Formats: sequence, structure tokens, C-alpha cells
Amino acid sequence: MDNIISWIMSAVIFATISIFASCGEILTEKSGHLNLGVPGIMYLSGYVSYYAAYTYSTSTTNPNGFLVVLIAILVALAVGGLLGLLYSTMCVTFKANQNVIGLLIASFGVGFGKFISLITGVNGKATFAGQIFTSGIPFLKDIPYVGQVLFGYGIMTYLAILVAVLMHLFFKKTRCGLNLRAVGESPATADAVGINVTLYKYLGIIIGCALSGVAGMSYVLVFSSGAWSTNNNIEVIGWLAVALVIFVTWKPARLLWGAVLFGLLYWAYVYIPYWINMSNIVGITQILQMFPYLITIIILVMNSIKKSRLNQPPASLGLPYFREER
Repeated sequence: MDNIISWIMSAVIFATISIFASCGEILTEKSGHLNLGVPGIMYLSGYVSYYAAYTYSTSTTNPNGFLVVLIAILVALAVGGLLGLLYSTMCVTFKANQNVIGLLIASFGVGFGKFISLITGVNGKATFAGQIFTSGIPFLKDIPYVGQVLFGYGIMTYLAILVAVLMHLFFKKTRCGLNLRAVGESPATADAVGINVTLYKYLGIIIGCALSGVAGMSYVLVFSSGAWSTNNNIEVIGWLAVALVIFVTWKPARLLWGAVLFGLLYWAYVYIPYWINMSNIVGITQILQMFPYLITIIILVMNSIKKSRLNQPPASLGLPYFREER
């Protein structure tokens, strides 16, 4: 039972990171842009927010927990938003190839993040920040089994759930959400009815990238409990978050179970081999680590066979919009 609880909790923490990153990518793709720079945004935002939290918590004898959380989140939002602004400028204004710019940002974010981590020389552990971000709900987390599974997480897990729910309502119930969906489906039609296509694209991309920045911060301060290492796997979860967007067919509400399922599959290689005596099989770990990607491929094939418009990406995804051609 303890192993099952541990597996579920690890999956939920993974889901916390994935929900932020996938919500950000959904928002970006709903505006008609495919951003493959999510891993780089997560990596760079993760380190800079960690550095900010570490610097504050070690520069004072009595650091304030609320300020640690606020500083880390704001810094992550700012770094992600700036990279989103760079992507928007290149792809919306200058019509650059979205795949190329996304991959450039992914490479830049990881490379520059490792570079400044070496320059600043901070490769320790933001112990206070890690404790604040990973502490569960008092009293409720002490309930045997149920308390651990439902209430044993830090604030970011419950904030991630809130973000997914609000984004679902945003797309379904608000005029701005419907306008953004219209921009992603047919920017020419949206432009013809008076929607500011450029503004919606910029806001969708920048806010989406900012959420990806929060995902990177969550990896360092929640998943790693405030410890930084240049040998982390932030970019791996970034790529999985992009795949998760396809898995949930661009619907934020489905992230609430899809991200947990991906988390269970992601950690399957740790638990399954020992439960069913497969640990001695050569390559079993690598095979189990492929599960999230295999599931995504299966979903893509199934959607292609069904040809359901409801489960397809925005019609203009990846295509630059030239206003003079409408």
C-alpha cells in the first residue's frame, strides 16, 4: 500500500508541472501557434525563479514564506513571458517559421540556463523555499492514506487544478475565450468581424509561455524540493507536456486526469518491474519510459481514424497569418 501511495503522489506532483506547461501550450496553440520552446522556457524560468527564491531566503534571517512563493511565481511568470514576447515578435510580427523559432528557444533556454547556473555558482538547495512549496495542508495531510493522496501536496498542486478549471471556463464561457478560439481556427474570419488578431495572438502566446515558466519553477521548488542540479530532467517533462496537449485533445479540463495518467506512466519504470519481478529483464526500464509517448501516438492514430473535428487541433495551427491575403 505504501508503494501505491508513493506512486500516486509522485504522479500528482508530475501532473502539477505538466498541467501548468500544458495549459500554457494549449493557450498558445488555441491562438494558432505551435510553440516547441516549452522545454527551454521551463528550464530557464526554473533556474531563475530558484535563484531568486534562494537569494531571498538566504539573505535574511527570518524569510517570509508568502514572499518566497510570490517572488518565485512572479519571476517565473516574467521569464516565461519575456521568452513568449520573443516568440511572438518573431512568429506573429515577422512571420518566422514557428517550428524553427520554437526549437531555437528550447535550445537557448536550456543552454543559457545551464550557463548562468555555472556563472552564478548556485548549485545548492533552497531549503526554506522547498519546505514552503512542498508542505501539505495541516492536519488533513495526517489522515492515513486518504490524507496523503488528497492533501499531502504544496500550494502549486491546487493552484494547477484551479488554472485548468479556469482555462476550461475561459474557453467555454467568456467572449475573450471564444475570440481566441476563433483566431486559432480562422484568423481571416476573426479579423473580418473586427477581432484584433495580432493582439489575441500576442496575449495568448505570452500568457501561455508565462504558465510554462511557472511549470519550470514547480519542477525545481516542488518536484526537486528546492534543489538545483544541471543534470535535471526539466526539458524531458517539457516535451511530455507538449505531447500531453495532443493526448487531451486541446481540452484543459481533461488535463485533470490526463496529467495524472501521464504521471503514472512516467513513473511506471520505478514501480512495475519490482512488483511483477521484471527488474532483471534487459531494457525493461527504457520500454516502460516510452509509455507516455506510445499512448500519445495511439491517440493521434485514433483521432485520425475517427476524423472527429472536435478532437482536432486548431485549423490554423502552425500557419502564419498574412492580413493582406484575407
